[in-house]
Amino acid sequence: MSFISEVEASIQTLFAAIGNGFQMDPSAGHTQIDNWIQHLRSVNQPALRPIVQELETLRTHINNNNAAGMSVAFQNLGELTAQSALTVHNFSGEGDKAREISQKLIAAAGNLRHLAAAPTVTSYSVS
Repeated sequence: MSFISEVEASIQTLFAAIGNGFQMDPSAGHTQIDNWIQHLRSVNQPALRPIVQELETLRTHINNNNAAGMSVAFQNLGELTAQSALTVHNFSGEGDKAREISQKLIAAAGNLRHLAAAPTVTSYSVS
């Protein structure tokens, strides 16, 4: 599996975990984020450092189960990813895939904004 495919799968996994409130276990998000950070650090390109910093910010918001903060982080990640893809033009399609990932991150940000804005549902038991 390529890194791009892993990122796509990770976005879906993260969003599913966020939608479930991480079931009070943020490790579902940490694993995905930590894998991205490790990979991007191993590439060691200065253009990727802001993405790593934003991933660390996202990790903090996941720890706090802060959907609004996660939304902002996803938006920033999408924009940073798009910027980093501007200079990638090759026949392997990496730039196109990065731009696609950017769009998915921004879409996830929009979905998270809706989750963050939704009223909290409180369950009541009926005796």
